[in-house]
Amino acid sequence: MPKAEKICSWILFISIFLVYAISAPNTISFWDSPEFIASNYTLQASHPPGAPFYTILCKLLLSFFPASKAALISNLISAFFGALTCMLLFRITINIAARVLSATKSKAVTTVSLISGVVAALTLAFSDSFWTASTEAEVYTLSFALITGMMYLMLLWEQASTRTKEIKYAFFIAFLLGISTGVHLITIAIVIPFSVIIAHKKFGLTIKSFFVAILAGCAAFVIIYSFIVQGLIKLANSSDIWLVNAFKAPLNSGVLMVVIFIIIAVSSLLYFSKKRHKTQLHHITLGMIFFLVGMSSFFMPLQRADVNLMIADSIKNSNKMLQYVRAEQFGVGAIPLIKGPVYNAPLDKDVAFVDGQPEYRFNEKTKTYDITHDGKFKEVNYAKEFTIFFPRLFDKGDAEKYKAWTPIYGEAIKYPVRGEVVTIQKPTFAENLSFFINYQTIWLNARYLFWNFIGRQNDHHGLGYIKDGNWISGISFFDDNRVGEQAVTPEFYKNHKGNDAYYFLPFLLGILGIMALWKHKPYFWMTLLLFLTFGIGITIYVNPVPSSILIRERDYIFMGSFVIFALWIGLSVVFLTNVLTTIKQPKIRIGIVAGIVLLAAPLQLLAKGWDNHQRGHDRFAYNFGKAYLDACPPQSILITDGDNMTFPLWYLQQVEGYRTDVRVVNFDQLHIDTHIENLQKASFDSKPVKIDLDRDFYVSGVEKLIPLQEEAKDAAVLPILFEFLKKENTRINWNGRLRHYIPSTSFSIPIDTLKVHKLFNPQKLNASYTSSITWTHAKNFYGLNEIVLMNVLLNNINERPICFAINGKKRHQINLEPYLIQHGLVNILAPIQRTNSEANPKIVDTDMMYPYIMNQVNFEGVNDADKFVRNENVTYAREILRQNYYFVAQALLEEGKTQKAITILDECVKLFPNETIPFKQFAFAIGKLYVRAGKTQKGTAICETAMQNIWDELQWMTSFDPPYPIINLRHAYRLKEIYFQMMQQFPKGIQNAPVSAQTFRSFDDAFQTWQKRNWPY
Repeated sequence: MPKAEKICSWILFISIFLVYAISAPNTISFWDSPEFIASNYTLQASHPPGAPFYTILCKLLLSFFPASKAALISNLISAFFGALTCMLLFRITINIAARVLSATKSKAVTTVSLISGVVAALTLAFSDSFWTASTEAEVYTLSFALITGMMYLMLLWEQASTRTKEIKYAFFIAFLLGISTGVHLITIAIVIPFSVIIAHKKFGLTIKSFFVAILAGCAAFVIIYSFIVQGLIKLANSSDIWLVNAFKAPLNSGVLMVVIFIIIAVSSLLYFSKKRHKTQLHHITLGMIFFLVGMSSFFMPLQRADVNLMIADSIKNSNKMLQYVRAEQFGVGAIPLIKGPVYNAPLDKDVAFVDGQPEYRFNEKTKTYDITHDGKFKEVNYAKEFTIFFPRLFDKGDAEKYKAWTPIYGEAIKYPVRGEVVTIQKPTFAENLSFFINYQTIWLNARYLFWNFIGRQNDHHGLGYIKDGNWISGISFFDDNRVGEQAVTPEFYKNHKGNDAYYFLPFLLGILGIMALWKHKPYFWMTLLLFLTFGIGITIYVNPVPSSILIRERDYIFMGSFVIFALWIGLSVVFLTNVLTTIKQPKIRIGIVAGIVLLAAPLQLLAKGWDNHQRGHDRFAYNFGKAYLDACPPQSILITDGDNMTFPLWYLQQVEGYRTDVRVVNFDQLHIDTHIENLQKASFDSKPVKIDLDRDFYVSGVEKLIPLQEEAKDAAVLPILFEFLKKENTRINWNGRLRHYIPSTSFSIPIDTLKVHKLFNPQKLNASYTSSITWTHAKNFYGLNEIVLMNVLLNNINERPICFAINGKKRHQINLEPYLIQHGLVNILAPIQRTNSEANPKIVDTDMMYPYIMNQVNFEGVNDADKFVRNENVTYAREILRQNYYFVAQALLEEGKTQKAITILDECVKLFPNETIPFKQFAFAIGKLYVRAGKTQKGTAICETAMQNIWDELQWMTSFDPPYPIINLRHAYRLKEIYFQMMQQFPKGIQNAPVSAQTFRSFDDAFQTWQKRNWPY
């Protein structure tokens, strides 16, 4: 490599890394980062399908730093590999640009190539998604460093002049491909576009060789992913079951046997190919060895299976490893791709269930593999009439959400269901394709691409509303019919720091860049296939449902396509240099092109993205996690629900050793056998959690849903219920199988008031202890996690505080609200209820919560309008924290402590002001509480602001006919109802509301017209 290129590449690397280091948070952020940091620090498996190489590498680097720096160093590791990816893209772009320019006999090949590389590297570096990923602990920057590294080696392989160099590059690619399986399995898909380069060099790129290459690439992906990665683990699993059960061999003997088999097989092949001079076979065998050595990081989860720190399912054998790599925990294997049933498909009228493969799980007591499911009637068999090709509308749980993204009328099919012929509207193939285009292609894939290279509205979680997470260009002609006119857009949205419009400039440059490759077919097709494989290809393979973005945005899974688009933007320099021949002086032409492209793409991205990527000040997730743990009494059991309510707590406990006496129980994982068993062991300073369920009831492989067959109106007393569930003769025949069932929709936990762990003084709470906790939790099917949670409650209620994280959801509280006492950011389960039926049933421990809020917790930072506040922080402050401050102030007022109530309200308004956390319904409640406390003027002003915010949003949403009308109409209708309720509850009376009753009626009439015009059904 010429000296100028080396110097430039290292300058780019250092500069980009420094920008990322400045931007990176100093501690944890939300989503998977805290989990990865904890799993890296303690060297344990992360969530399926795992990233063992990433974990091992990070653990090696973290060993040189104290625990207090683990989060920062983990973030900087991502920054390092993000900068490395950009440097490698610089070299790739230079390489391709030089080849393109060599055909034009340009005299400025080196200069133009360097500028192209710089533009590509900096554009990728400062693109929104990549910049974000490079500042938080995640696997993605390492994954894309490996992808770009393999791309660069592939180019060197294609340009190699000797057979020896070709072989060296091929072996290195095989090794990196093996390593990449231990970072992110989807990286294997890179073999598909690589097939084009191989075909070009070895056979010449014709139409025939192109299509043969594509088919060969797809076949290579299937072979590597299914038959090598998963196939070897499956072979080890089958061998282990056979050896352990038939010969009483030690656990994992099958793994050892497969390793020995591989060693013997490759040694034999090497010997045979060397002796018989089978050079090609020899090289293929060596390539396989390099791949398997790279893949060997998957031994780590097996070696570290006894860590028992609750991050992921403990992987103690090949059986668990197979479930882990297949991501069975998330139901990945059940997603149809080529053919499958639609979401409302009924069961087949003749054979509703068919047999499947039996399931085996290792039994620690007997030291054998037991059959946990014999496979009989295991698989659901849907009516063939409701099968569709390329099924996109397949998930029953998303039926209504499908209809929100695209109108679905269906075709009427009469079919017998439970003996009665009914008419079912089967979605048509056209409607199936419409959802694929509207949601999967445009909303999930194209929107993320446009975010990065056309412009982004804000960092809000985009669920289809015109106000959240759309792409924008900054040009009214393109934006007004999707997000409305700027004139009616509320100030908070208009001035959001994440509002970055690029006026299509980077996107247009990318189009010009791919045009520069048109005459260079190998590079054109390779880059295009890379773009499609890691873009729409991932969309087709993952087959996402609407629920897939209910939790968070998924732009990070498409970053491979963004890398290629940044490369094309770099190559736009080549295109423009060749086109602008009217400028005769080469230096002047190159200078003008360089200036235009640098300003239009990387410098624009840097200037506009700087403010909303500065996260060094952001400690919200860290403080949020501490607030949960601080609210728990000693030796508590804390029930959480969701990644952001669990991962920060695991980080604090496992890395920083903070409040390790609290046992964090993830409700989502209470159906995993090893999670249940790990709870029954001591962990750090936390005592074991008592659970007395038989292993046969919850072991992996058994049904996770327990049906209701109501036999009694009285509450099921839990001690009796669990005895009932242990008996074999209490099962019922359910679809051809004997199944446990739940006989009542009500439940009761008897309480010995002499033995129960008493945390509260009932007199202070104006309440009294009860002899039982009795509640109703009606469902058709009870999840295994709900039954396990009931067992935890029964066995630990008398000895340990049981807390539920307050997170805006109630699923993990299983309808126990009447017995929950607010204690900081958690609700504590206690057999206490208000004695006065007219009193507020909501009980708040104000003696604890006043000093907790005023002196202990720290939520500073989200009130600084000059700094960027991430959407997750805004959402949790608005929907969780503000509500909790309200409940404390309300309780203090009820106790006659008016001044303390006002102090709490003042603290709430100071920490979560309208400028950063817009006032809406919870803020309206705060305003009313101010009025109740005697602060009429301040309270009324807050109510007016909350109403104005909602009114402005309503005017915006109804000012035009929005895209995705069902989603936006439903939201607008909810806002209208909320506003009407606020008018009726306005402190000064409805007659003095900010909008008069007559004005609202006029608006309501216009709203009805707007609704009829846009409602598709």
